[in-house]
Amino acid sequence: MEETLIIPMQSETIGKLTEALSKFQGSIQQPKLNKSVTVKTNGGGSYKFQYADLGACMAAAVPVLKENGLAVIQTIQGQLLVTTLSHISGEFINSQMPLNQQTLFSTAFQSIGSMITYLKRYAYCAILGIVADEDDDGNTACGNEYQYQAKGQKAQQGQQQAQQAQQQKPVVTGAVLKRAIEEVNAENSIDNLRTFWEKCFAKYPDLKNNEQFCNALFQRASALCIAELEKCNNEEDIHLFIMRWNDIWANVIEENTPAGNAISAKLNALGI
Repeated sequence: MEETLIIPMQSETIGKLTEALSKFQGSIQQPKLNKSVTVKTNGGGSYKFQYADLGACMAAAVPVLKENGLAVIQTIQGQLLVTTLSHISGEFINSQMPLNQQTLFSTAFQSIGSMITYLKRYAYCAILGIVADEDDDGNTACGNEYQYQAKGQKAQQGQQQAQQAQQQKPVVTGAVLKRAIEEVNAENSIDNLRTFWEKCFAKYPDLKNNEQFCNALFQRASALCIAELEKCNNEEDIHLFIMRWNDIWANVIEENTPAGNAISAKLNALGI
């Protein structure tokens, strides 16, 4: 039987945290709206609005958080995304966002990180009171659809074409798999590794579902992540590190993964 995870919503007192948060909100410059999305209306028209991605939100918030003795930590605990706003006094506030486990287990691993990053952005901005997108004036509530929400539908529509193209793609033989794993293990840069796996998946689509290759890829990314973590010497380094890896491969730094455990140990060692 699965145990119910009980997470306290806040510390016994939050007076100091609230005061620091008020100062934070009074001095932060809202993040730059660096992304745009097209929304299709029920009437057949469309409009665009802009928003700030997670990286832009963190870039705007982290320096001001540090000035006010605040920090935000986001972890995956069971079926929850837990966002914690903590103060140097020890006071804290937690927010919880349930994760769609069916989506997690049915989605290709390279897409899961994007979904989690999407949820993290909303939770991060909500707990800090950051405005990260333009007001859509109730368009979503009226049933209008975001174009990026239709990506799954577009993927389904293109499934037959992908299946036809698959027949023309090279087959993943034992020799191909062995060579691909050897090259994964030889990569010393996460950026090069990312470029390599994108090329592999483009040439050999079946590798996306090859457990042996995906495990090797994850383990190598974890090792590179931990090596990069060792270069972090303070809280700001850690925040920038987490922001970078959220964009690269969020799954690698989740709680209870090798890299996630290394991050927790690093935070403890630095007294954060």
